Amino acid sequence: MSTAPSPASGTTQGTAPDLLNLRDVGGLSTTDGRTVRPGVLLRCATPAFVDDEQVARLVDELGVATRVDLRSEKEAAEATSAAFDAVAVEHLEVHAGETRWDFDSAHLSDWVAGHYLRFTEHSPDSLVAFARLVGDPGRTAVLAHCTAGKDRTGTAVALTLAAVGVHEDDVVADYARTEQAMPLLREQFTRLPSYQERLAALPAEAFGSTPETMRRFLRLVEQTYGGARAYLRTHGLTDAELAGLERHLLGD
Repeated sequence: MSTAPSPASGTTQGTAPDLLNLRDVGGLSTTDGRTVRPGVLLRCATPAFVDDEQVARLVDELGVATRVDLRSEKEAAEATSAAFDAVAVEHLEVHAGETRWDFDSAHLSDWVAGHYLRFTEHSPDSLVAFARLVGDPGRTAVLAHCTAGKDRTGTAVALTLAAVGVHEDDVVADYARTEQAMPLLREQFTRLPSYQERLAALPAEAFGSTPETMRRFLRLVEQTYGGARAYLRTHGLTDAELAGLERHLLGD
């Protein structure tokens, strides 16, 4: 089973070099042979460091019209560049309750996948609202992020992609691409005063994004809810909205 990143999945880092882990998920393949359209859904890490020029390029070159912030309001207030005032923002906090990063490293993928499942338990309204935003045909590109662009963003993006039939291997590979950005991200985090305590509390293993983690998470979603599509429907996304999401992400 391949877990290499899809070559069609767009690397857009040059547009905003201080917005790490930035990419367009366009080009990923579905199980019925279609592909995700570029310019609909992008993902990235912390928006704390971009300047006005980089944000202008995101808008002009990539069509970004909406930024979806999956962090808490406190995190957003502490670490968001004022340059992003030029882009409409939707705050959709994704959280896992009171769970802390505490695991046996020998079972890392199992623990992290279970942590992602807790996002689905504690944040269904935000995850459904995210799918609605991505499926809104009146929007140009939606840019989703949390802090690393890995856990909360990875969960929201994976559910949305899986719900329209993107192949599991492509969902997994897109998630795993974050690993490449982690060395630079960790350096960025040291420049976020509000992040110092959290950074010190996290074990080194928390900064990985292994393919096996996302594959196990998708299995848990299947076992628990009957799949991503069923999860979104159970928590309020209508059949018409699902059809619209599929149409907007994949085209006719």
